[in-house]
Amino acid sequence: MNAQTARDIFWKHFDNYVEKMGNEFYVTHVKGGKNQAAGNINNNSPMAMQTLCCEYKYLENVILIQLYLNQKPYPDLYEYLYSKKEEIEDEFGYAVEWVDRGMNSSTVRRIQKSFYISRPIDEMIKIIYPYIKDFIRVFGKYV
Repeated sequence: MNAQTARDIFWKHFDNYVEKMGNEFYVTHVKGGKNQAAGNINNNSPMAMQTLCCEYKYLENVILIQLYLNQKPYPDLYEYLYSKKEEIEDEFGYAVEWVDRGMNSSTVRRIQKSFYISRPIDEMIKIIYPYIKDFIRVFGKYV
């Protein structure tokens, strides 16, 4: 299976699960008519500078729930959040990864939770769904 086909399948199952759960949030994952790897949560812009997102990385076999931050327009937001790391992780009740540099862009920062795909997609979506709600709850007041 190629990555685009895998993304199409993932987002179809994801959208169906979110609908089944009562549409507590929406995810924008289509750009230019194609499903993308990342979907922005409660943000209809496909190119948001700061957004909560779910990223399905087929080739890496991982799903990421993350706060994506582009430091260009907001250079101090990541540092501000990092200064509250202990408080934020206490609110979560678990540790998250603090990624201080993007692979392709030195201005990108991410705060994320990684889920290696070890089960069928439907089961993985059930696993990650509560974490998405956690990210909305904890980071919603900042972004």
